[in-house]
Amino acid sequence: MAQYMYEAIDEEGAVIKGLDEFRSTEELFEHLLSKGFTLVRYKRRRSLKPKLGATIKRAQLAEFFRNLSLFIKGRVSLKQALEELLASARDNTTRHLLRTLLKGLVDGLLLSEVMKKFPQHFSRILIALVEIGEETGSLDRTLDDAANHLEKIEEITSNTKRALVYPAFVFLSITGAFSFWMIYVLPKMIPLFASLGLKKLPLPTRILLGINTFCHNWWFLLPLSWLLAGFLYYLSRRNEKARHIWDQFWMNFPLIGKVLRTSQLAFFFEYFSLLASGGIHIVRSLELMETSTTHSVLKKGIQTIKHEVELGNAISDAFSKVPIFSPLALRLVKVGEQTGNMPEQLAILARHYMKKVNNMVDMLSKTLEPILILFAGLMFAMIALGLLGPIYDLISKIR
Repeated sequence: MAQYMYEAIDEEGAVIKGLDEFRSTEELFEHLLSKGFTLVRYKRRRSLKPKLGATIKRAQLAEFFRNLSLFIKGRVSLKQALEELLASARDNTTRHLLRTLLKGLVDGLLLSEVMKKFPQHFSRILIALVEIGEETGSLDRTLDDAANHLEKIEEITSNTKRALVYPAFVFLSITGAFSFWMIYVLPKMIPLFASLGLKKLPLPTRILLGINTFCHNWWFLLPLSWLLAGFLYYLSRRNEKARHIWDQFWMNFPLIGKVLRTSQLAFFFEYFSLLASGGIHIVRSLELMETSTTHSVLKKGIQTIKHEVELGNAISDAFSKVPIFSPLALRLVKVGEQTGNMPEQLAILARHYMKKVNNMVDMLSKTLEPILILFAGLMFAMIALGLLGPIYDLISKIR
């Protein structure tokens, strides 16, 4: 497809200027003719396609759905709303997306049908919500629900990342500082130790020298180990069994595993609550969540629940077959099943796990901080003793 800048005249003689994408000049002419416009002149130019694999951030999508919902609530047509959003779009990826959505509407397609052309931007859950809004005539509400959903998912994701980034950053900083001492400082101190004529070096010094000798002789093992770890991780993500083992390992890892498990439960109940409140059947909801979930442990749990429900078992009994759900979750699901207010109970669980993730982020930082400080202190204490020990022994002998 190519971009066309064009000028046309409408039925009242007013000049219309525009910029849009078409496969050919004939398609441009037919498009304007269908609107009652007469083409005056046009200029073809190469289309600025988004970069391969470019995606729109979740926060941008949430803003898109929110603005679209506000336009529709304000009695603005969907086509006019997309035109307004297109006029204010800043990046090429968003502009290309909006042009395609707008063109699909002009061609007579529903918004959900055009959204299916962009699976990298719109998950099946979001498309299902839009379909419900189109069928029931409540598109403004479902678009607003989609915006709230994306904002909550973004909050869960950012909080989980924040919990994991801090200890990783501190650990890498400590490792970098230790490597600096081992690579640049210690090698310059070795000749000094030799010139001192000490027959027996202190234990910390011998440990440091042993580490230095190992790193000097086998330094290539470090980049090879990182490359091997990256390769194994890549293979594990492509193999279903290996991915499940990897995800299970991290979910059972001390401290970090609890945060990951809670965040996945927050994801699950946020998705489930959204779909249940939209009136989607439970089996269909589970199918949508299964395709939208990337974590293999949670995905397997969803498959188990769906299988049990399809066999005719109670929802609470199906949940009890999956070990990652806590007794609180099982109890509230059972209450929702018995009282018929399942969406409300799922919303309660979604808020509960969202709050729990936020609390865990703060707890993890406070718990890991003294551990990391102690680890750093012990490491640098060993370095200090290893470097200063021989000099102290020499001074004590002189006295």
